[in-house]
Amino acid sequence: MGCIYARDRFKIERPRVGLLSIGEEAGKGNKFVKDCFELLDRPAWAASSGAEWIGNVEGRDVMTDDVDVVVTDGFTGNVTLKTLEGAMSALLGRLLSAIDTDAQSRRAGELLAGPLDSMVAELHPDSTGGALLLGVKGVCVISHGSSGADAMTNAVRVAAEMVEVKMVEHLLAAAHQQ
Repeated sequence: MGCIYARDRFKIERPRVGLLSIGEEAGKGNKFVKDCFELLDRPAWAASSGAEWIGNVEGRDVMTDDVDVVVTDGFTGNVTLKTLEGAMSALLGRLLSAIDTDAQSRRAGELLAGPLDSMVAELHPDSTGGALLLGVKGVCVISHGSSGADAMTNAVRVAAEMVEVKMVEHLLAAAHQQ
């Protein structure tokens, strides 16, 4: 499902799939992670999914260009997302404080304002509006409880895009192939 989402939403033809674990080695993780590793490590899975299986990934890899789809259970995935949101918010706050320490820092901030604004817009949760709930016969975006108007507008936009590219039909077709 994550591979289809990556293809339909981000136009990634051959998504790189990693399994979130406590280490990159195949034997790392709890029983659930080890069982998932066994399933994903089968050459037949990569062939049928059209993905590139890259093995275990760690939390530090989630925001890199090394992995396109991170497989995890719902609890761990939610904790990971909330941790990333908190870390990004804290980092942004510290960056803004550092830029406002003296005249020279403020000048540097003015020079960096454009690129920083683009980065913040790209990484801000409101930019996507929420997370797609995959595996239902429809398009469903789960938004944060504190979502505002921008987030809701973007959630509707993303949902409409997924309807237009026929993501649900692609998911159903893949399920019937299994």
